[in-house]
Amino acid sequence: MLSSGRQQDKTYYAKIWQALKQKRAWRGEIWNRRKSGEVFAELLSIAAICDDDGRVRRYVGVFSDISYLKAHEAELSQVAYYDALTGIPNRRLLADRMVQVNDRCGHEVGDQLLVEVSRLQEALRADDTLARLGGDEFVVLFNDLAGERECCQILDRILEIIALPIVIGSHEVAVSASIGVSFHTSDNEDGDTLLRQADQAMYVVKPTGKSRYHLYDAKHD
Repeated sequence: MLSSGRQQDKTYYAKIWQALKQKRAWRGEIWNRRKSGEVFAELLSIAAICDDDGRVRRYVGVFSDISYLKAHEAELSQVAYYDALTGIPNRRLLADRMVQVNDRCGHEVGDQLLVEVSRLQEALRADDTLARLGGDEFVVLFNDLAGERECCQILDRILEIIALPIVIGSHEVAVSASIGVSFHTSDNEDGDTLLRQADQAMYVVKPTGKSRYHLYDAKHD
């Protein structure tokens, strides 16, 4: 009777019956369907009515329509987690989902993963510098490159190393990198400009796929 077609799965209803058998009562939110076919949310309380011998004779359910609460909750969620101008997730939702990723394997595994990523030092030369800006953002500074070709060869090695499976305890983790590259020229003599251009290039490559890099182009980027 309570199946609207929108509930999670059969295990949800199995848990309701389990609670009724063990505790003789259940209370929670459930989706129901009106005679008109409209699906709505309700807060439902079910109690078992027993005879003098403790045998269940019938069940009584009392519910209240909480559709307006669900609508208000969705509205608050939209304001809190989505950008008002573009409608896409904002920084708060992004941070929340990053925490979920850490929670799935544990914070220690997440931290160890970042440590393991530093193994890309293997692809660098003695005079190159690897630094972590924060989160999962790293910066590599190449010194005395012979040219763009040498840079691309090093970048290919970095992508290959990062793509190798990482085993941390009982977890095997696979990661990839999106890399933005900017070359030092007379137009970007200060480090901040160089970093900003590399950052722009990285965001150009991110939507196009994983394990790739993009060279900053002043005309197009």
